[in-house]
Amino acid sequence: MKNNKLNIGIVGCGNIAEKYLDQINNYNNIQLIGLTDIEIKRAKTFANLYNCKIYETLDKMLSDVNVDLVVNLTIHNAHVEVIRKILSSGKHVYTEKPLAMSYKDAKRMIELSEKNNLRLSSAPITYMGEMQQTAYKQITNGLLGKIRLVYAEINHDRIENWHPNPKPFFDVGILWDVGIYALTVCTAFMGPIKKVNGYGKVIMHKRRTLDGESFEVNTPDFILALLEMNNGALLRLTCNFYATDSKQDHSIEIHGDKGALYLGSGHDFSAPLEFIEIGGESSIIPPIRNGYDGTEYARGLEEIAESIINNKPHRASAEHAAHVIEVMEAIDKSIKTKEVVDIYSNFIQPPLMDWAS
Repeated sequence: MKNNKLNIGIVGCGNIAEKYLDQINNYNNIQLIGLTDIEIKRAKTFANLYNCKIYETLDKMLSDVNVDLVVNLTIHNAHVEVIRKILSSGKHVYTEKPLAMSYKDAKRMIELSEKNNLRLSSAPITYMGEMQQTAYKQITNGLLGKIRLVYAEINHDRIENWHPNPKPFFDVGILWDVGIYALTVCTAFMGPIKKVNGYGKVIMHKRRTLDGESFEVNTPDFILALLEMNNGALLRLTCNFYATDSKQDHSIEIHGDKGALYLGSGHDFSAPLEFIEIGGESSIIPPIRNGYDGTEYARGLEEIAESIINNKPHRASAEHAAHVIEVMEAIDKSIKTKEVVDIYSNFIQPPLMDWAS
């Protein structure tokens, strides 16, 4: 750490890396040191654009004593091994979602971070957005009264129509790639989940890449899950890689005894937020503060850096991420067994952001 800033290195220079790199300079507590990727040409391209060092391998990055925290932006299935190496080298970790592809592996990474007295934080952090925090504050203040029903929608378009390499996302599946956003926001707002019941189906088996290559989808591209939360509320989650231009792109509806909150997106920090009181008129709720237009992916880096510098807990906890992973595993199991599956993990809900308190 130099000049009260955390020096960060990034491993993985794929599609998401540019979003992080474009946003890093917005913050006061972090400084980009360098990049690495298994395809060194990609790392060189970004290093030239963002004026930072290139590491030929992850091991060389981890041997640099100037790097305090490593940001893991590798592909889903590589996460656990990359995180293990980073933690074993004595450096803090911030990882893109998911933390792991199984609850067992997520717990192993948490145990390793605790053993080495290191921070482990995981995306998604979209509940840290201005409109999401505004909704969270209204819920915390009791605007809705007792919450009994939540609808979360993820209609993520046909990813092969815009992503240059869509097949790995279909292999991982819609739930683990983007359903995780809605689950993380809803559990951040309302706490843990205790039971799940899932249904999944492949609704479009044959797809075609932008290059015209045909491929087959074998993992459900449509999932419907009914989840019972510890607070007694029922959460209905639907997500798919099919519906285009949906009016309910990433929307969340939260219904309580006093009324309902309609959050236009759990993903977009500038999404509209509306409250409808029982028997009353609808009203638009303004943001707590003017904020980012879109999704500020790198906000989680600033949050964990500020937490490390000030020696306080970070909000995007690995325990929260692990709970969501257990829920997703349970949904997958329920789809296969056609049975209700119990959830046993727990976590502490993240507090409101300081500027939202």
